[in-house]
Amino acid sequence: MPKLRAPFSAVLDAVREHTSMLLGTTIGYSADDWAEPTALAGWTRSHVAAHLADGARGMVRVIDSLRAGSPLHMYASAESRRRSMELGALGSGLELQIGLDTSASELQGKLAGLEDDDQQVELRSGYRLSASTIPLARLSEVVLHHMDLGWRLTDDDLAPGIARALLKFQVWRIGAHPDIPPTLLIADEGYEGEVGPDGPRETLRGPAADLTAWLARGVESDRLTRGA
Repeated sequence: MPKLRAPFSAVLDAVREHTSMLLGTTIGYSADDWAEPTALAGWTRSHVAAHLADGARGMVRVIDSLRAGSPLHMYASAESRRRSMELGALGSGLELQIGLDTSASELQGKLAGLEDDDQQVELRSGYRLSASTIPLARLSEVVLHHMDLGWRLTDDDLAPGIARALLKFQVWRIGAHPDIPPTLLIADEGYEGEVGPDGPRETLRGPAADLTAWLARGVESDRLTRGA
């Protein structure tokens, strides 16, 4: 797991800020809006909200169990994760909004205690990181799922250090996936990372926010430039 290149307090502030931004988006949804599809195949906006609320509760469970000396995963199983999301997505718009808000608030109160905590935790099977990186993992979830709801991420939304840290996190998380074309990512903020399988790499340059959107969601941007 790569070390953060952004102050821990800045990551906490970014989690709070982007959660507030997401809640500002969803508060205006009507019942029909909640049923709209998202960028994730088979997921409505209700599914995204239920997943984010479950994710926050799962991280709280991980943090609490870590403090108790018996670390747990975020979810009991992949099946229980899916079932909980499907059931949560059946809630009303008000229930979804309250679930997003209350779960995020509870998690935010737990995150501050993770600074300098280098204990290794496994959020899900095969997803291991240091406890101090959980806030960055949450920020990534909030930002990417806000994009799935239709929000467009730009570098103006992220401080340079946070944008760089998010890109570095995604390179670590999914950069080795075989479906990603062999690419050298060069961020304007001063980070380089290789993604995709071994082989000749095309270079992709631009703002870290745009590179993150391309890597994690396949979103093209006119601010990205390609080269050999």
